[in-house]
Amino acid sequence: QDEETQHSLECIQANQIFPRKQLIREDENLQVPFIELHGESTEYVGRAEDAIIALSNYRLHIKFKESVVNVPLQLIESVECRDIFQLHLTCKDCKVIRCQFSTFEQCQDWLKRLNNAIRPPSKIEDLFSFAYHAWCMEVYASEKEQHGDLCRPGEHVTSRFKNEVERMGFDMNNAWRISNINEKYKLCGSYPQEIIVPAWITDKELESVASFRSWKRIPAVVYRHQSNGAVISRCGQPEVSWWGWRNADDEHLVQSVAKACASDSRSNSNKLMNGNCSRDFANGGDLSDVEFDSSISNASGAESLAIQPQKLLILDARSYAAAVANRAKGGGCECPEYYPNCEVVFMGMANIHSIRKSFQSLRLLCTQMPDPGNWLSALESTKWLQHLSVLLKSALLVVHAVDRDQRPVLVHCSDGWDRTPQIVALAKLLLDPYYRTTEGFQVLVETEWLDFGHKFADRCGHGENSDDLNERCPVFLQWLDCVHQLQRQFPCSFEFNEAFLVKLVQHTYSCLFGTFLCNNAKERGEKHTQERTCSVWSLLRAANKAFKNLLYSSQSESVLYPVCHVRNLMLWSAVYLPCSSPSTPADDTCAPYPVPGSSPEDQPLGRLPKTRSFDNLTTACDSSLPTTNRRSSDPSLNEKWQGDPPSLELSSLGNPGDDPFDGDSLSKQGRAPVGAELSVAAGVAEGQMENILQEATKDDVGLEEHLRGSLEAAGKGDEIALDKEKRTDNLDG
Repeated sequence: QDEETQHSLECIQANQIFPRKQLIREDENLQVPFIELHGESTEYVGRAEDAIIALSNYRLHIKFKESVVNVPLQLIESVECRDIFQLHLTCKDCKVIRCQFSTFEQCQDWLKRLNNAIRPPSKIEDLFSFAYHAWCMEVYASEKEQHGDLCRPGEHVTSRFKNEVERMGFDMNNAWRISNINEKYKLCGSYPQEIIVPAWITDKELESVASFRSWKRIPAVVYRHQSNGAVISRCGQPEVSWWGWRNADDEHLVQSVAKACASDSRSNSNKLMNGNCSRDFANGGDLSDVEFDSSISNASGAESLAIQPQKLLILDARSYAAAVANRAKGGGCECPEYYPNCEVVFMGMANIHSIRKSFQSLRLLCTQMPDPGNWLSALESTKWLQHLSVLLKSALLVVHAVDRDQRPVLVHCSDGWDRTPQIVALAKLLLDPYYRTTEGFQVLVETEWLDFGHKFADRCGHGENSDDLNERCPVFLQWLDCVHQLQRQFPCSFEFNEAFLVKLVQHTYSCLFGTFLCNNAKERGEKHTQERTCSVWSLLRAANKAFKNLLYSSQSESVLYPVCHVRNLMLWSAVYLPCSSPSTPADDTCAPYPVPGSSPEDQPLGRLPKTRSFDNLTTACDSSLPTTNRRSSDPSLNEKWQGDPPSLELSSLGNPGDDPFDGDSLSKQGRAPVGAELSVAAGVAEGQMENILQEATKDDVGLEEHLRGSLEAAGKGDEIALDKEKRTDNLDG
């Protein structure tokens, strides 16, 4: 009844709390060039040079003659005047927008408007997601039963903790227990209220451990291997400091995790007997590339693993030097002497400041006009792909320890809310096919990123008064990039497609939905974001066919072992490069509520072309025939293209301006003709899927021999490169 009363009050007060603002037109003949969302009100409509520019409480919309720029305000990081007539807008997802004006005064007016519009909110209710939800509730108040639950996540999300404990098969009678020590967040404000710990660890001991771990983020179990019982735990760094402090309860808890695994896995001892014995890494040193490769390629003989607890692997995401340096600030790392039956490995992952610098370099490179001639070397100098490689290697090390060696793993970095969720969430994605379904991926994001307190408000810059630029970093975007790399290497293993990930990137920042608001679950509870905003999963739902991967097979690999080397990684062009986003549905048509004046039956699912079947694929690929939007990931098409590659340029789909609200491509200039565009929604460009799968099965020696043989067969590599360069120059000319 209280919920119904609150709902009624929201509906009544929507117009008063979020009133529409009066529209200001530079010219009386100008009209709003897009369909407004519920709660959206356009404030300014004016003219730029050869364009119409409009600003609402949610977006900036620029309509050129042959293209459209449409970007949520919170996606814009900065606005500056590069010359007296041009505005330069830098976006948080790597895009850059340039807008030319006819006069200096006009340019300055829009500079002031935009800087006021993109400034972090003084109170969270200033974000558009609250107005959007309130107006949706008001518009459909009379149809509450029909529309009221559409903006909520499904039961698989709301009941995720209970469902996950049951699904992963924790032995809650002898090995593990659910502790409510953090009920109402009284122990740790950035942790969930329920955590899994060894059954014999008391809450009093947990309080002692909390006093020793950074931000009281104690070791908590987040995953159990369903076959062998090995678990993944996560925490913050121990507060060793220069004084070398110890905590007996912390040491006992870490050892108890390994003992609980042994107890939990005895019922599966027959399965354990078929496993491999564990491999040790050099304690106290960073893991080199050679050690990493050898650690995953050496499979030892079988030994009995159920007799005693397996040696627990403590994976520290930092370098050894960084971990030691943290002792000066009261942090540090575990000393192997004090943690028997444990070993510590340092992965050498960069901190948020290095990642932010790398991303800024990448953005500068991707927005250079014209395309730089030293593209590959410039891309290497950004170190973005190198950072992805280290992250993938770290996750793969966890996978090998848990799946192949059947060892428990404890992951932490400094505070445990940036690099730790990257590694843990990626490892879970590799280990468990459930997380590669649409619903499972939602549960994964909610659990590892939201429940365990990744600071979305600070990292994305949309929190209350979040003006500190040193706190901003695309940590979640970097992780999604790794997921995209996995999609490319395993195109049949994910139920969702690349368009799903692109939309998730955009709405991490857009503030159309309330899913990624605030820094932790405690803050979201205090602000009642779940009741007052819509969930992003209402858009990215499993039933939305536009985000289905048509290559998905539930019978694909159970555990994924990707190739992590930089040469196997690819730049995520759909996100970082202009004019290259895969087609995704309009937010108007896929929002929880239909656009006013249109019937749900008339709403298209999106602009993704239907995948048509052909009896004769060779004929379908004939360049003399009209080009068809057949998906380029079809192996038969790849064989045809590799033999006679068509001279087509992949770009985003659809005609410029045919979508009233398309956040997928901030700029749609320079499109290829529609007939020459191909669908890349499955995330595999033409001719690449087969190459990736081949490379994934080769070892380094085989790959080098393959490359060497190719060069010898083709002649001198330098002559080939010069010849290609000359031909390219001729084409460009």
